[in-house]
Amino acid sequence: MRVLLVDPMTSAGSLPLATRKRLRNALGYPGLGLYTVAALTPPDVEVRVVDEALEDIPPDFSPDLVGISVQTPAAPRAYDLSARFRASGVPVVLGGVHVSLNQEEARQHATAVVVGEAELTWRRLLDDFRIGNLGGVYRAEGHADLDTSPPPRRDLMRAGGRFMPCVIQASKGCHFGCEFCSLFASVGQRCRFRSVDRVANEIRALPGYPVLFVDDNIYADAEYAKALFRAIAPLKRGWVGESTWHIAFDDAALSLARDSGCLGLFIGFDSINRQSAVPKVPASRDPEATYVEAIRNLQNHGIACVAAFVFGLDQDDSTVFERTLRVIRDGGAALASFSVLVPYPGTPVFTRLRQEGRITEWDWSKYASPNVCFQPKRMTAARLSEGTLWAQKEFLSFSNVMRTAALTGLQLGWGRALMALRLNLAQRRNWPYGTFGAAVPVRDGDESGAARH
Repeated sequence: MRVLLVDPMTSAGSLPLATRKRLRNALGYPGLGLYTVAALTPPDVEVRVVDEALEDIPPDFSPDLVGISVQTPAAPRAYDLSARFRASGVPVVLGGVHVSLNQEEARQHATAVVVGEAELTWRRLLDDFRIGNLGGVYRAEGHADLDTSPPPRRDLMRAGGRFMPCVIQASKGCHFGCEFCSLFASVGQRCRFRSVDRVANEIRALPGYPVLFVDDNIYADAEYAKALFRAIAPLKRGWVGESTWHIAFDDAALSLARDSGCLGLFIGFDSINRQSAVPKVPASRDPEATYVEAIRNLQNHGIACVAAFVFGLDQDDSTVFERTLRVIRDGGAALASFSVLVPYPGTPVFTRLRQEGRITEWDWSKYASPNVCFQPKRMTAARLSEGTLWAQKEFLSFSNVMRTAALTGLQLGWGRALMALRLNLAQRRNWPYGTFGAAVPVRDGDESGAARH
């Protein structure tokens, strides 16, 4: 029995493979979802995982069953692939965040769909396939225990072609309930954690440098984060991860993170304007001053800050772009990411905007920044797109890239400065794709907000 697992790329049909490889090499990392599904597959089944960012689907591999992981921008591509395989008599299973939030749509394009986590459904699905009873919805009841989930099949990962190939996950979830977050829409605000000893042992076996934690928020629980940092410190491995800005005001956590090898944190600031639905910044604090201080605190502790902002929330007007850029420059962030709010179907913000008649785009392949798929409240759609591109272009201007590298070198050392320089120059080279265009596929779980685009 042969199973083909595919991570589709929105523009796989239009961009040449050499361009896709260049984009992935400059900015990419492997998602763990399909490699975990491969690990859940019995050993008597031959499994092939294809990331369309790095390779085309091999014509010489004839699968008995195909599984496709679907993120919103890649949904049309996934549906097209499914139609081709099904037309040739091969059953297709669709899963992923988009499918979990839009199962009725997905069922029209597949033999079967997986809703929720594969740890709770995949074996049952394969059993049904073996007896000729595959079909319908395989729904996970509850959430998987991360400590019983097998390590991903890293042996199936394509060698090379990624900037950060050493990926690990210690936890899942974030306790903030942002309305634009597909993570919140699909699993709620519950956070789950792996044993820190298991995480440390898995890192010990990973080759390469640095290690990338793909946790939704590595500081989702302060005490767990500190225990994790203590456990991995003896490994002497550099690592990067993602967090909310709140870690910047926990000196003990920052010191432990630095001593454990933290090179940098991707910080989801979201917006410099106070959010009414999820008040992340206390009413007693000014968001702009808070974020400047947070960036400085991170870098004063020897941790590079990648400042991530989303534009287009209802509180944003046309002044938000210059104000945000000023915060990043005043704070001294080593890297920055700007993205337009993307109201992924199935999220609370999509539901609200649809009810208000503000959704303007129904082609899911356009659901990637800087495309504007809705009518903003305090500016035009054109101004939102142009302002987002302007902010990224200003930050990535050659003079600012060099200035940022020099400041990073003085504050964090020249190793970190060279990494920042390489990443910022890669962003410049990859225009018009960069962190924006649909040419760069989102990874597993990446539809959860600004920090993930």
